[in-house]
Amino acid sequence: MRRIVVCLALVVASCGSPPTEGPRATPATVENRIAESDLTLVRLTERAVERIAIETAEVTPFEGRAHRRVGGEVIVPPGHVIAVSAPVAGVARASSAALLPGGGVEAGEELLRLVPLAPVDRDTRARASREVEAARANLAATEARLTRTQALAEGRAGSQRAIEEATAARDIAQADVHATNARARAIRAAPLLADVSMPLRAPESGVVRAVSVAPGQVVAAGAPLLEIVASETLWVRAPVGSGDVARLAPDAPASVASLASEEGIHPIEARAIAGPPTATPLAGTVDRYFALDASSAAFVPGERVLVWLPLAGTEAATAVPFSSVFYDPTGTSWLYVCEGERAYRRARADVLRREGELAVLARGPDVGTCVVSVGAAELYGSEFEPGH
Repeated sequence: MRRIVVCLALVVASCGSPPTEGPRATPATVENRIAESDLTLVRLTERAVERIAIETAEVTPFEGRAHRRVGGEVIVPPGHVIAVSAPVAGVARASSAALLPGGGVEAGEELLRLVPLAPVDRDTRARASREVEAARANLAATEARLTRTQALAEGRAGSQRAIEEATAARDIAQADVHATNARARAIRAAPLLADVSMPLRAPESGVVRAVSVAPGQVVAAGAPLLEIVASETLWVRAPVGSGDVARLAPDAPASVASLASEEGIHPIEARAIAGPPTATPLAGTVDRYFALDASSAAFVPGERVLVWLPLAGTEAATAVPFSSVFYDPTGTSWLYVCEGERAYRRARADVLRREGELAVLARGPDVGTCVVSVGAAELYGSEFEPGH
């Protein structure tokens, strides 16, 4: 029992005693550290400078409106998709030109012809036959009457007026025979169709987006036949991060460029408009809308584009000619700064964006520093062997 008490006392004493202090181990050590100011100095001969045709420029201050570049989508404004429907039930007939999705149409252009469905009776053919026989009998009677009237007139027992009336009755009877024969032929060929057709014309100029009917197809009244997109004015929908919504410049126009355009070139301006309140909560973005107006011909609905959104206020940065910036195989951007006569040293630069022929820098050499504007790639090739 005494031995147990002594052991417990030793354990308590060891737990309560402060740890012994010793030299703290460094978590990491860096050997052969090289500062960026100690990077390789490339010194060229006078002949090499002439052969490469090196040109220099200075780092200049840049004050401009800050932008956010996001990916947008060209869309058709709400209410600009026109649906052409069948006014009555009938059979669709193709017009002279083939109607295909993607084709352009002009306002008033004939798109389709619709042959309405005629009301059907149980004895339609029987009635048509009866009408034909009745018209023929009436024609025979009127011809006989005309013959008698002419004979009486020759014997001076009739008048010229009676002959004219009999002739008119004969002509009407002939017209009835022609009409009833035509109706009978139409009933035999297509007993369910009317003998007239109505043209369906484009209500507005645009592009055919969808065709829901084929020539010869029977459609019900009110059935959708095709859709026309009025593409004279298009919108751009730009998703903006929730944290940048309050920073956007109100009512400021945005710049829009195609994904295939050269970086930094965005000549098309789109004005800010009020659009539907849409957002993507999972992505944390809120949609903003811009109208392209007359510049819509450069884009098509559904196309992905780059959108530069101006922010409120200005940003202070530096700028160099864009030709001064080059990228190494890891994607890091660099410049070559002048270090005396025909001597150049590589310096890191963080590029914010391109503004025309200038590269706006978030970090780089100080204002007034001489940098190489033409020949930076050749200097990099001199510093490293080919293949790096």
